Amino acid sequence: MSMKSWIYAGVSDKHDLLLYVCRLLASAGTKVLLVDGTERQVYRYSIGQAEPSLPITEYCGFDVACGFFSAESLKIYLKDQRSSIEDYDFIVYDLEKLTFCDEADWKASDGIVWVTAFERFAVERSVEWFKLLFSKYPALQGMCSEIVFVRYVESSVEESYIRAMIGQLPIQWGGQAVKVQWDERDYGVQLENEHNRALHLKPLSRNYKKTIRLLAGRMAGNGMAKTRSLLRSTARRQVWANS
Repeated sequence: MSMKSWIYAGVSDKHDLLLYVCRLLASAGTKVLLVDGTERQVYRYSIGQAEPSLPITEYCGFDVACGFFSAESLKIYLKDQRSSIEDYDFIVYDLEKLTFCDEADWKASDGIVWVTAFERFAVERSVEWFKLLFSKYPALQGMCSEIVFVRYVESSVEESYIRAMIGQLPIQWGGQAVKVQWDERDYGVQLENEHNRALHLKPLSRNYKKTIRLLAGRMAGNGMAKTRSLLRSTARRQVWANS
């Protein structure tokens, strides 16, 4: 299969979600690279990057790239290692840094997903972020993006209100958003995974598992039944831990 590139943008924390999605993609036998484009370089704390001089770390069946200033610097590094970004089946960007990906990277992506919580800070910061992006790369106006709401809880603040806040942006928003409901159990699993350098999926809530396979299915183009079966077999394995 040819390489597919996906950009998950937004200021809200999404690293646990993307680690699970990449784990599921990798369990199908594909070669996956998850790229840390966050401001705080959060992935090194989850994966236990033992050797900073090796900025690409194998973790639970897929690779994680940390410490790069831009997508271009990542490509240069891979070339120096006699490799290429095209050697991967999936490139997944967790993007907070505005200048991390250039215009060509955005245009070449197979999918763009805005990940946000419902907090007003997260939404307004994202609006400002996208405005700066279009100021830098005007040709990106009119791009298509899906929406994922994380830490979602029932409240008087509805999705229609959030969409009204982002309606000013020159973006073609996808249909129904994916909602990741807040669940204390999922947060507990996240903490245990991070401290144990593991990626156990079995204890996650049914809703979270549904979100993981939905996103992975969209990226891989698989039917839901196949992705569901893959998640079940992956969740049963308890050997995916990095010491």
